[in-house]
Amino acid sequence: MSHSTAKKNDWLIVLFIITVALIIFYPLFFSEYAYTDELVGLAQFGKGTSSHSLLVYGRYVTEKLAEWLFGSATTIRQITGIRLFSLAGWIVSIPVWYYIIKKVIIKEKLPASLAFFSTLYLICTPPVAIYVGWAACFELFLANTAGLVSGYWLYAGIRWQPGRIEFSRWQVTASVVAGILSLFTYQNGFGCFLLPFLLHLLANPQKWRLLVTGIGGYFFIAIVYYLLFKYSLSAAHLGATGRTSLHINVFNKLIFFFTRPLNSAFHFTWLFNEKSIPGLIVYALLFGAWILTSFTQRKSLTVADRLKYFMKVFCFFGLIYLPSLVVKENYASNRTLLALNLAVFFVVMDTLFTAISHNKMKRYAVAFLSFFFILNAWYNFNRQFLAPVKKEYAQVRKFVEDNYNADTDTVYFIRPWEDFFEKKFAVTRSWDEFGVPSTFFEWTPEFLVKQIVFEKTGNRRVAEKLVVKNWLGQEAFLTSAAPISQKTLIINTEKIMNAE
Repeated sequence: MSHSTAKKNDWLIVLFIITVALIIFYPLFFSEYAYTDELVGLAQFGKGTSSHSLLVYGRYVTEKLAEWLFGSATTIRQITGIRLFSLAGWIVSIPVWYYIIKKVIIKEKLPASLAFFSTLYLICTPPVAIYVGWAACFELFLANTAGLVSGYWLYAGIRWQPGRIEFSRWQVTASVVAGILSLFTYQNGFGCFLLPFLLHLLANPQKWRLLVTGIGGYFFIAIVYYLLFKYSLSAAHLGATGRTSLHINVFNKLIFFFTRPLNSAFHFTWLFNEKSIPGLIVYALLFGAWILTSFTQRKSLTVADRLKYFMKVFCFFGLIYLPSLVVKENYASNRTLLALNLAVFFVVMDTLFTAISHNKMKRYAVAFLSFFFILNAWYNFNRQFLAPVKKEYAQVRKFVEDNYNADTDTVYFIRPWEDFFEKKFAVTRSWDEFGVPSTFFEWTPEFLVKQIVFEKTGNRRVAEKLVVKNWLGQEAFLTSAAPISQKTLIINTEKIMNAE
């Protein structure tokens, strides 16, 4: 195949993946809704203001972007523009991911179809659905892509000479800059740094030098970031939040890692609740099948070397998810998982491609799995996430607009239970992202009601004067015996949505 033909094919592949992304996420262009932290951002980030709410988490870049994006929005409808910003970011990132992965797999002599397959999988993962559907996660395309670029520049900048190692200065410098950018945007995105080195491990399970160099670069950039983060807090006269404090508890974190994030990663695009027993069974079966198949495939290696290979892979998994393993909080939400999802995808697909000897069968496998991933991604975004949230927002908003009047001075908000969408729409609830009512969260009602009243009246001061109190469930509200007058508006999400 000529160079020009190969280049044309590459762009056709990229165009196909972009088209898939648009097919999955096209409802964003005309959907109006507000989901939890989006309302906080709308209220918190005014033009020219800085709340430092993200700076204390070490996300300086995200804070500045939030000031610009949310500061430019005054209505809920305008949040759509922020989601489209995120979608555009991922569309621009698609050729970057494809180009880098293809360069690495060519160098490592891995299956050529892995570049297309992994980039398509990237767009179909549950994390990307959240990144574009939840405006509070608008920055994740930058964090993850910068992390990948950082790792690739170091990977490509290493030159082995007899008896020594040489580095391309500009590539190493660029790697550090991109890595710092990734970490100051969203720390988990930096895990993508290690993906090129993981691919090297899959192709060369007994070679250590490049792996050690990559891990060394990973830690060096992380240390530089941590020092800059501490300096930024000092310069802004801010104290660190407990969520960013280092917390070392190896046993606790190992249990968490193997039962939560790795569990989710082995589900690929299929959503399960984090406490689902069927989900745990599927994870155990897929995990066990991968271990057994991969172990038997490596007959050229001794048993000791095969065990060392698995230890290396698990070390990479842990390092990739390290930002969530060095803090106290154990919360493996989908938005933290993209790098780990891709790492699991690479090792499992490498094993699958090795098991399938005929190229024609490999193409069939890629085609079948790609079709499944696309359908499942469309369902996850359009049915599991978007449809319930849109309906909740539309009905609650209509109720407020129909029942609020100039005399209203107090709003009592009865929040739905966390599993309300599960029962009503038969969807999967996953963390705080899929299948959870926006108004379940304690902080949502006040921001939502005041924003709707502001948009209805056009008067921000009138909206801000409202007293908004909320309770979880009807029973808690009745037990409170809160005084009710003609100036009180009672909003019950479950009752409103069940009335249809």
